[in-house]
Amino acid sequence: MAATGADVDADGDLDIFITNVGANALLLQADGRFVDRAASAGVADRRWSTATAFFDADLDGDLDLAVINYVPFDIDENADCRHGAIRTYCDPARYELTADILYRNDSTIERPLLVDITSAAGFTGHGRGLGLALQDVDRDGDTDLYVANDGTANLLYRNDTPQGGKIHLEEVGLQAGVHFNRYGRAEAGMGADFGDVDGDGWPDLVVANFSRETNTLYRHSGIGLTYTDETIPVHLAQASFQPLGFGAAFVDADGDGDLDLAVVNGHVLDHASIVDAAASYEQPDQLFLNDGGVFQDASSSLGEAWSEPLVSRALVPGDYDNDGDEDLLITSSGASPRLLRNDSRGNNWLSLRLRAVASGNRYGLGAQLTIRRPDVTLYRQLQGGGSYLAGRPPRVHVGLGTYSAAEVTVAWPGGGFDTWTLSSGDHTLVQGSTEP
Repeated sequence: MAATGADVDADGDLDIFITNVGANALLLQADGRFVDRAASAGVADRRWSTATAFFDADLDGDLDLAVINYVPFDIDENADCRHGAIRTYCDPARYELTADILYRNDSTIERPLLVDITSAAGFTGHGRGLGLALQDVDRDGDTDLYVANDGTANLLYRNDTPQGGKIHLEEVGLQAGVHFNRYGRAEAGMGADFGDVDGDGWPDLVVANFSRETNTLYRHSGIGLTYTDETIPVHLAQASFQPLGFGAAFVDADGDGDLDLAVVNGHVLDHASIVDAAASYEQPDQLFLNDGGVFQDASSSLGEAWSEPLVSRALVPGDYDNDGDEDLLITSSGASPRLLRNDSRGNNWLSLRLRAVASGNRYGLGAQLTIRRPDVTLYRQLQGGGSYLAGRPPRVHVGLGTYSAAEVTVAWPGGGFDTWTLSSGDHTLVQGSTEP
């Protein structure tokens, strides 16, 4: 279902965790080869797992693991659900809710080990989980987690863990205003992502939802942990009402410094018109450009890549060709993946790789970046995994517009700050170094 990477055992190379229908896999790398050590490491759970991400929950320097689960399912007792004479997928409401999993990383090079601390840590909400987004929502220095559920209340876990202490999460989605949409309804959430869309320094949240539900934009109030559903005011409601969204990601598609929104679409029913005459299985994807905190659907002007109907699922932003703009990798059901190359021109940019001192978190996942241009201050955070079954590469992309340089401050996981003045281009920022 999904994959994410991290140096689980802090031996200097990248390992891979994979969620499945059936036992999950942990592929540990040694001498350029991968061996599945999920069973001995304690992560071979057999539930239907979906989104997943590594993050340093207790800021002790190694990476813990969140795993989201969907529904109890047994292929040998597969229910026969139909629309008329046509057999199709069962409605998710037919299945019981399930719990997700949180593992604490207790690995050594000699013995990789992830310990299930789900109950002890308070990661105890139930749902039908598909999406996962990570961010320091309340800006207190640690990483909080958001789970997008299919047809049940979404969950927001505030991280209250003292540095190096016992991991403790508290579910606060109702108080924060992100359990439901503005009408008090649970939606069928898929992909989710955090990003500061209005430039106020606080992370906003988007969730891609089922057809006739819209994609939902929750704007951070700027106070603690409170959000409001601003889907209609930011002009996302009408354009996203009919499509069925899966992968969702904030990206600076045009390099001007603000965050645009990419959402990839496709129905779950191959005979979608049976239940909705206006629906189709294959659907075009969408790119919404940010204009002062309001989004405009620019898809129709962007050519064939954004007009061809397909059954899209996962979405991965990343500058694969290192030319200064973020490209998009999209997976599709029953079709080959697509790589959409971004050929935006005319704006400057920063592409930032972080190197932290923590041996198990050397990419600096959880680091918070403040980018000061002469005209505006931008906020970014580096996280791994999440959205709908796919996460970004460990790199932060920032559009500079017409400016040729910016001041960048990195707040490292676990404490400490470094500041550099950087010219447009690629940079590797090493914790504690004065030279980029």
